[in-house]
Amino acid sequence: MPISIAMVALNSESNSTLSARDIQRDLKFNWPLLPRAEHTEEKDVTLSFRLGTADVIIARMPAPVPWSDLEGPCSTSWLWPDAATVLRQHAAHLIVTVSGELSPLKRARILTQIIASIIGTCKSAVGVYWGDATLVISPPVFREFAVQMAHDGLPVYIWVDFRVGRNQDGSCSGFTTGLKALGHMEFETLNSPEQPGELRERLFGLACYVLQNGPVIKDRDTVGEDANERIRVVFAESSFGHRGKVMRLEYGNASSRKPWWKVW
Repeated sequence: MPISIAMVALNSESNSTLSARDIQRDLKFNWPLLPRAEHTEEKDVTLSFRLGTADVIIARMPAPVPWSDLEGPCSTSWLWPDAATVLRQHAAHLIVTVSGELSPLKRARILTQIIASIIGTCKSAVGVYWGDATLVISPPVFREFAVQMAHDGLPVYIWVDFRVGRNQDGSCSGFTTGLKALGHMEFETLNSPEQPGELRERLFGLACYVLQNGPVIKDRDTVGEDANERIRVVFAESSFGHRGKVMRLEYGNASSRKPWWKVW
């Protein structure tokens, strides 16, 4: 059965009490359109319930998330500069899973809502590890993005990592991580003429576009801000270690203005 997983770091195993009633009350308050929670079971180390066709399990682990899993994400986290300092000291963690015959995007939404409600009701929560994107997110930032999801669309910055950097020739390269788990190919580029911040914004715009519209970008399509800016999208093997095909951006006539919002 399809499953989505993320982890919540806890600063104390003994003070990590979870209340199904509190979590479900928080879910209902922030996302009133969610189905009513049913079949709730609370055991020593697990809490489970059903939301519509989604099965939710929250399991308490009496040990920290291995530092080998967190060290890389902490060192590259631009949303949470203090991630390493905080997460090096956590004592335990929760594994949160959502399973069911749902679309990857629907599972990600529910998983995000569940974690946000855990953060809002469990005082020992100190961080979130969204493994599909190798991202670590602070509880306040995660909850803010999650609550805004009900009003402003998708919390893409906590679902997808946008990694960018400069090449020796002054151009930039970059890639996404996390789109594959949401049902799409990742984006990459090796030769962007843009500044790192501009490239990150372009990748963000592309990720939002496919998440909102589906897999509408085809092999050899061109994208750009207007008809004069044409960046070719080529389905190719990854240059950054992603499995399967990615959508590689090949720059021709690209401006350094605000990134694209149109497929040509």
